[in-house]
Amino acid sequence: MNKYFFYILIVFSSSLFSQESSIIFNRFNLSVFNPAYVGVNGSAINLNSRVQWLGVEDAPLTNYLIIHLPEKKNASLGFTIQNDRVFVENKSQVTIDYSYKLKLSNSSYVSLGLKAGGRFFNVNFNKIPRIFNDSNQSISESGNYFSPILGAGISYISKKWFLGVAVPGLLNSIGLNKNQDWELTNRDYTYLHVSGGVYLNLSDKFSVNPSLVYRSIPRQPDLFNSIIEMDYNDRFSLGSVFTNNNTMALFFKLKSKKGFHIGYGYEFSSASDMQAIKNSTHELMLRVDLKSKKKSEVSKDSEIDNNIETQENE
Repeated sequence: MNKYFFYILIVFSSSLFSQESSIIFNRFNLSVFNPAYVGVNGSAINLNSRVQWLGVEDAPLTNYLIIHLPEKKNASLGFTIQNDRVFVENKSQVTIDYSYKLKLSNSSYVSLGLKAGGRFFNVNFNKIPRIFNDSNQSISESGNYFSPILGAGISYISKKWFLGVAVPGLLNSIGLNKNQDWELTNRDYTYLHVSGGVYLNLSDKFSVNPSLVYRSIPRQPDLFNSIIEMDYNDRFSLGSVFTNNNTMALFFKLKSKKGFHIGYGYEFSSASDMQAIKNSTHELMLRVDLKSKKKSEVSKDSEIDNNIETQENE
């Protein structure tokens, strides 16, 4: 009987690790994995919701709330709230993300990032089908734990390309509980996250932005996400995502003049295996740019002030 519970938890824990890596709108969510990307696209509030395997009961559901505050003295501060739910598992994660820019030239800089927070993990054993009506008190008391999060990352940003390397979880911790009968564990592995991309301007209004995301998790297959996005006038974009996990995705994104973004992505399986889950995945992205004074406006204001002071001195 105990083995039955163990097998279910192991299968769905592995599934949860793999689902975290696959996000269609990667460019707006890179700071989730690499804190060095905080503030790269300016200050904003971003909401991302991913519903996987639509139609499958208790299938993976992931929600992100990402906040990037305005940059001050080359430093940017961000907050990330993440929730993952799949079958009996419910995981919530809250982190504070910090990045600091080191300017290399007028068009490039290196960003150093740190991430710190905590992960709350819960297993609802009441949702597991029972063979006997009598509940197992040992199991019901072993479904919660807290795990601290500490991560670091570095990125290089220029007008033509970007590259980032991060270790989102430096603490290789083990959670859940144990009692006199048996021990139930869940390990948070340290893993590597690498991302990069280029900006190719075809004309004054059209551009192509390919990018690649690589994630390596112990005891899991390495994951590659390749994204190709075509953008028109920074207002409308279409793109596709290809992975080595037998999935493909199509997406579009709209941006208003006032800085409101909305995007939708549709993901489907490309596997030929008859046992593979063929149900589609849907992802919605909403983003609001926070208004702040542009650097160009600040420089113009300072030039005007300097001219006024010069005239007064004369």
